[in-house]
Amino acid sequence: MKRWILRPLAWLLGGVTLVVVLLAGAIRLDQFTLRWRAQRLLSDIRSLELRKSTYADVRRFEGRWLDNAKEGICRPYWCDLEVQLYNASSRHFSFLVSHPAVFAIYHALGGRFAGVYSFIRIRDNLLLEKGISLGIESTSIEPDGRHIDYELVARIETDPLTWVSARHPEYQIGAPDGCMGCKEGWVKFTSFADPKDVLRLTDINFTCITRWRPCSGQEDILPKAWKELQAEKTDVADAFDVCTPPVIRVLSREARRVVLAKIIGLAHNADGAVVTVRRMPNGVSQHADEWQENTFTVRAISDIHIGSQLLVFDDARCPAVQATEENLGAARLGASEGMVSPVHSLGLPFGTFNPPKIEVR
Repeated sequence: MKRWILRPLAWLLGGVTLVVVLLAGAIRLDQFTLRWRAQRLLSDIRSLELRKSTYADVRRFEGRWLDNAKEGICRPYWCDLEVQLYNASSRHFSFLVSHPAVFAIYHALGGRFAGVYSFIRIRDNLLLEKGISLGIESTSIEPDGRHIDYELVARIETDPLTWVSARHPEYQIGAPDGCMGCKEGWVKFTSFADPKDVLRLTDINFTCITRWRPCSGQEDILPKAWKELQAEKTDVADAFDVCTPPVIRVLSREARRVVLAKIIGLAHNADGAVVTVRRMPNGVSQHADEWQENTFTVRAISDIHIGSQLLVFDDARCPAVQATEENLGAARLGASEGMVSPVHSLGLPFGTFNPPKIEVR
């Protein structure tokens, strides 16, 4: 009698165990497959060099990822390309969310949503923008024992800079404010960033996809960049001047406007010099309501007087610099780099357009 009961129970238990093992194995295989493909994609993205790789290079890249590529307009003078990779749970997100029991089993077996996104943009037969990001489901345990689910995100891409670092003007590292339901770390480059910096910081930790214990923070998913950011935060003594020629070059390329102006009024207070400036006649207005005269405080400019000329930027850290030949040269260089054919109709606001010769290989 006992054997008659125990034998079916043993078969049932063995069957359930086999199903669980197969499911767990399928989930792990899916995770490792995504990780392997993501690492290949990262390697291919890193091999494309900003302002050197061409339309032909991007076409070869697209051929390797044809099944996952989404193409916009794609011609030698203008090409937009995206590649997206997902694991099985992300592709069946709606099903899992609508079946909580299945979702719970999937989580219990180590499964989590994950996806990788990359983009490439060609302009005038040159690669000017590229990026790659990883988003993965993660969980943290609060002191009261509650489990909090959120998305852990790493983004590395060419993008307009929200502020310019005096340490490294061509890139910045940071995290968004007010990111609801997520933790994100990012690295933003200009298209003129040093290739060594781009290669060094384009480092997403794709082992987060396969770790049994989820990655929890930016230091896990974006290790090199986050380590550099934390080191900068602890180094209080910043020996770099804010408005150096490299910073001026980036501001002139990235800023909404750069104005050449003359000081027509000057006073001093505890915060610095209060200057009133008037736009120079050869300036070109970029906005219908552009100011002709303006008053603001400058702190880091010495030896200024009424009649001095300033370059004025839309940047809180570097609002204005003296219009020396060196600074004007950096501004002209940056402005010329910001132009993609056809030449910007607004021209340059601080003198005759005299673009440097830029070697393109």
